[in-house]
Amino acid sequence: MAKATVMIVDDEQEIIRAVAMRLRAAGYAVTFATDASMAMHVAVRDEPDLVILDISMPGGTGFDVARRLRSNAKTMFAPIIFLSAHGSQTNKQMAEQGGAVAFMTKPFRGEELLKIVDETLGNA
Repeated sequence: MAKATVMIVDDEQEIIRAVAMRLRAAGYAVTFATDASMAMHVAVRDEPDLVILDISMPGGTGFDVARRLRSNAKTMFAPIIFLSAHGSQTNKQMAEQGGAVAFMTKPFRGEELLKIVDETLGNA
């Protein structure tokens, strides 16, 4: 049985594949979405234990998705980790203000991401 369910929201299939492979190897169930509207549909359906969220995607930003996740009873408590190529200080501050537990920039190290996921979900 999986440790927890992690939802990956990114419009880059390669990122989804790389992150999903790392998470599944560590025992996590993985679900994903490739745009902002799909993200909410999948999140409400699957009620993930944690969300890994890109900033730039079709249909809205990761910040929009984070706000919508926080305002939905089924997803409001899921921790959010932002994973983005846009690592400006402003974006990091916006992520923190939106309740993110971490902000990682692309390219990223899989071991570092897994460590943050494990720590956030109490599996470290």
